[in-house]
Amino acid sequence: MDILKECGITPFINAHDTYTVYGGSRMAENTLEAMREISRSFVDMEQLQRNLGKELARMTGNEGAYITNGAAGGLLLAACVCMAEGSRYKYTRLPCTEGMKNEIIVMRAQRNAYDAALWAGGAVKVEIGDADETPEYELEGSINEKTAAVFYFVSSLYERGSMELAKTIEIAHRHNVPVVVDAAAQLPPAENLWRFTKEGADLVIFSGGKTLCGPQDSGLIVGRKELIEDCLRFGAPAHGICRFCKTSRESMAGLYVAVKNYLEADHDRIYLELMEKNEMVAAYMDGAGFVADTEIINRGPVGQTYPRLFLRLKEGADGDRIVKKMYERGIYIGYDKGRHALYVSPLNLTREEADVVGKNLKEVMEGAG
Repeated sequence: MDILKECGITPFINAHDTYTVYGGSRMAENTLEAMREISRSFVDMEQLQRNLGKELARMTGNEGAYITNGAAGGLLLAACVCMAEGSRYKYTRLPCTEGMKNEIIVMRAQRNAYDAALWAGGAVKVEIGDADETPEYELEGSINEKTAAVFYFVSSLYERGSMELAKTIEIAHRHNVPVVVDAAAQLPPAENLWRFTKEGADLVIFSGGKTLCGPQDSGLIVGRKELIEDCLRFGAPAHGICRFCKTSRESMAGLYVAVKNYLEADHDRIYLELMEKNEMVAAYMDGAGFVADTEIINRGPVGQTYPRLFLRLKEGADGDRIVKKMYERGIYIGYDKGRHALYVSPLNLTREEADVVGKNLKEVMEGAG
């Protein structure tokens, strides 16, 4: 069955990145097989979550682990767990938070499109700092008897105005307030799966559908055992607001295998393969009239460590138009307006696709005048 053809869906080559709007990433065959295998059986979902979580915690060097329906679902569940303070009664009242610890502190420099998941659970937003800096005294002064947690969003985009994570944890823990880290896209390096918790973060959230190459609707929470236990008690299929965050047995099994694959992978070899695909595309740019120069930058869009190919355009070249022309050919690429450069991420490219991207990009460049 060719569902794309049957439903009139256009398949694309993704040379942009692991963005949700494109479907995230590709899953390995053993990941898909695990999902197919478990789909044929019925299971005790709590046992499945506990057993997989135990193994994921062991593999990642954490006290506990829990599988969610994506990083955004993880944000909602983590916020609810912090506000409920272990009380099922408090949890089942959410999103009504009257009389509860319901304030969540976030840095203005880290405000983003995804923190809406925190307020969906009934949390009251407390913003500190500004775009340029977040002074320590603002965090100290904002913590009170209503503070449920501090949420910290890791991204190179927010570094300028953010307080360092270590200092954030130090201040919050001094007042017995948990710190939850959103590290949704912060892989690679693989060490991030345990680095933030080793630094003292109480819960850390990762997307399953990006570089982990798990199901797009999966996510991973790692952290303190007692908080992970509350995730198990309050998370789907339990009744309450986080029933919205239901995770299928197929996604849970798929993420488990994907994380296992990721930790067992030869990341040095993978890096060389990514570089090779970048170089294949770059080779087509020799003589491309609108390209001033090419550069490999070892940094993903939010600070991850993988190589991307940047094609700096000459003055007068229309980067948006080139991206549109590539889209019309069924290929996603990126455009960094600040650098006036097109860019290619090799994460989701096969060697054959890298060749197709290079050929089409050269043809579009030659016709760009």
